[in-house]
Amino acid sequence: MKHIKHLLSFVFFCIFALSAEAVTINYTADNTSIFPNPERGFISQLSKTVTEADCYVVKGRESYLTTDKRLVLVLYYLDNYKNTATLPNVLLDAFDEDMQALRSNGYKCILRYAYTDTHGDNGSGEDTGIDASLSIVQSHINQLKSHWQANADVIYVVQAGFVGTYGEWYYTSNFDNKKTGMNADRKAVVEAMLAAMPSNRYILLRTPAHKIGFMGDEDALTYAQSFSGSNRARLGHYNDAVLNFPGDAGTYSIQRSGDSYPHTDTATLKPYIAQETLYVPIGGESNVTSESAAAENATFAKTTAEFSRMHWSFCKGGWPEAVVNKWKTEGTYDELDRKLGYRYQLVSATLPDAAAKGENVDIHLQIRNTGYAPLYNERHVYIVFKNSMIGTYMVQLQADPRRWLPNGAVSNIDETIAMPDNIPAGTYSMYLYMPDAADRLASDSRYSVRFANTGVWVETTGMNKLNTQVEVESDIQPEAPNAIALPATLNKANVTSYSPEMTWYNTDYFDFGPTDALNTNHWAEWDVYLQYPGKYIVSEVMKSAPNSNNTGLLSHQWQLTLVNDDGDILSTYIATKTTAEGTLNNEVKWDLSGVSANVYKLRVRNITEWGQPKLRSLTLSYDGTLPTPTSVEQTALLDRSQPMYDMLGRQVSPAYRGLVIQNGKKYITGE
Repeated sequence: MKHIKHLLSFVFFCIFALSAEAVTINYTADNTSIFPNPERGFISQLSKTVTEADCYVVKGRESYLTTDKRLVLVLYYLDNYKNTATLPNVLLDAFDEDMQALRSNGYKCILRYAYTDTHGDNGSGEDTGIDASLSIVQSHINQLKSHWQANADVIYVVQAGFVGTYGEWYYTSNFDNKKTGMNADRKAVVEAMLAAMPSNRYILLRTPAHKIGFMGDEDALTYAQSFSGSNRARLGHYNDAVLNFPGDAGTYSIQRSGDSYPHTDTATLKPYIAQETLYVPIGGESNVTSESAAAENATFAKTTAEFSRMHWSFCKGGWPEAVVNKWKTEGTYDELDRKLGYRYQLVSATLPDAAAKGENVDIHLQIRNTGYAPLYNERHVYIVFKNSMIGTYMVQLQADPRRWLPNGAVSNIDETIAMPDNIPAGTYSMYLYMPDAADRLASDSRYSVRFANTGVWVETTGMNKLNTQVEVESDIQPEAPNAIALPATLNKANVTSYSPEMTWYNTDYFDFGPTDALNTNHWAEWDVYLQYPGKYIVSEVMKSAPNSNNTGLLSHQWQLTLVNDDGDILSTYIATKTTAEGTLNNEVKWDLSGVSANVYKLRVRNITEWGQPKLRSLTLSYDGTLPTPTSVEQTALLDRSQPMYDMLGRQVSPAYRGLVIQNGKKYITGE
């Protein structure tokens, strides 16, 4: 008998090995949709002259952080402290709170500091910006250092400000006024900023001459030098005069040894920037305010050619009006909205359709970047195996998305990965996942990279569906689903999550609304296990809110939705609208007969304007007798705790529905 068991095991293994084939999936590109992605795109600006009494730049202005963007320029004007070596603690603490406001809204910032936003006659007939001395700048940077490092997760880049009007290094009273290149004091500011920021964050310089002067040569950054953490690899660029041809208002000026004056040299400096920005970011704004100049310089062809060649990552989207209006008239604005920074698309994937726990499997992905730039900050790529009943397992790829070149280039990712050693048997959907590298942001889907394909993005998880499944063979059996098995009563004690606006009434009642609101942003959610598809009776224990003159109760109406892992609503139930309270039974049953057995999210919210009901519990009771599985074999019962296999010999999960083999006998598991 022992030999027969071994033979059967060998046969099952051979069948599994022979049936494990790769499957190729081709994906449909989305070249028209506009959607936000982290660390790229159009930006707005939040700036303020801060004081101890008015110390916030972001906090209190969160309404500017709209959901269609992920980046904002945050500019702190330290006018009141240009002669004070020590910044007040209240300003430093306010910076932390500003960064938390960004974090709460799914944003990162381009960070800059300045001591003045004006320039004027210094008494000698020369325009200057009255800024701080080098020693004060260095002191301020030293105080900001720990705060920058603590909040680096929401700092995309730091622009080398501090010097001159707007922090743009031109009109300055302390750093060689109107100098277009680098000198010792300016170099000291850059050195202080490089030392203050973590080594994985970039400092952007206003002109290429500034980096050339800092490095002491005109050698553009190379592939081999990039992403190394060296000063050369960390210094990027910003241009606040783009499209102001030919030299972008001095951006492309340089004064070399032997030159009497700076001169425009786009022939050398533009190729320098184009090479550098394959590995370091560039962004900024235009300063073309003339309608006639915008008509000439800001055409679709010239704008897209410039941004594509220079690999622009971000750009101010609301100013100057002359340029923005021209862009919107010609359709340039939408093109930039899609292509600033990266725009990744899945072209195809070749993936296993079966694998064993711990086994090496081959992964092949083709990814096109139709954006103007690559990613710049480090970000990992994961293949995710997910089964709602069992769990989620991730494997990190070696691929570095910072190397995925822009402007339509296709990158091939060919890797062999090891299946997780702890993955139980079952059928898993596969995803491509690129979360933020910072632990504090990794689980926030707003910071995950969305691919520009139809039918792949899962907003709730921040993952991209690969639209295929893999059957995993394993000697590890899944545990019971980590969810509430229906039928059940749902309440505060077992709630999975709820909206941030939710408040409580009498400790254990969900309060679904303030006194004046639609209440549609108030919700509560439970992870539920629908083990028995069928019809369910819905009842509730709740309290209604009184109307304005206390002559009666406000009406309410519950909406229940059943949502899968990919955010798809599989079923919606609308309860009867009523003003009653207490224990209520709904006459209409929720028909879940067409929904397969699985783990889902069940969300409840009130959809009656001004309703404000308070929910204590929600009960779903099965309508009738709970079904039991039936089998082909009547002389033996299927034991779901023991291994079972499909007709190809692949081990399946205990939740599997269909024809299975166990101990040489066939069973049809119950639906």
